[in-house]
Amino acid sequence: MKGQLKWAMAILILGCVNTTPLYAAEQPTGSSKGSKAIDIPGNIPQSGDESLAKKDAEVMRGKLVKVEDRMYTVETGPGKQVTIRSGHNTKFESDYKGMTGDWIEALVTSDMHLQSLKKSTPAYIVEGSVLKVENDFLVVKDSSGKEIRLQTGKDAKIHGSHKVGDSIRAEYSPEGQVLSIRSAKPPIGPEGA
Repeated sequence: MKGQLKWAMAILILGCVNTTPLYAAEQPTGSSKGSKAIDIPGNIPQSGDESLAKKDAEVMRGKLVKVEDRMYTVETGPGKQVTIRSGHNTKFESDYKGMTGDWIEALVTSDMHLQSLKKSTPAYIVEGSVLKVENDFLVVKDSSGKEIRLQTGKDAKIHGSHKVGDSIRAEYSPEGQVLSIRSAKPPIGPEGA
C-alpha cells in the first residue's frame, strides 16, 4: 500500500512539473528555426511578441492636452480626456514625442499603454449607438450618455450601412464632419461575451 502511495505521489508531482507554464524569460523568442512564441495570459509581451500586443490595441485620436514625463493626457472628444503611459517599447514616428496642443494618433492597449505615437490631422473618435439618422446627419450616444451630432459628406469613408440602434465607431473632425464610420466591436465581458 505504501509503495502504491509513493508511486501515485511521484506521478502527481511529475504531472505538475510537466504542466508548469513557462515564464517570460523562458519563452522561445522565435529566432530558432521552427520555434514559436508562447502567449501566456497575463504576461506582458516580450520583444519579438509585438504582433501579440497589437491585436488587443486600438487606435486613439485626439488633441494632446498635457505631456509630462511618460504620461500623455489626450482629449479624445469634446470634454472627454484620457491619460496614457509610454514605455521603453513605445515607437515614436520620426522621433516625434508629442507636444501640448498637437493632434495625435496613437496605438493604445486596453490597459492604457502607448505602443506608438504620431502626428495626425485634427480628429476625435467616438464609439456609441446611433440614435437618429436624418439626411446627411446622425446622432450618436457615447458610453457616458453624451449625444454627438455628426455630419456625413462626400469625403466620409462609410463602411457598411448604419441605422438607429447600431453600434458604431466614428472618426470626426472638431467641427463634427465624419471622416470614417464602421461597426463597433462588441463589448468584452458578460454583455458581449
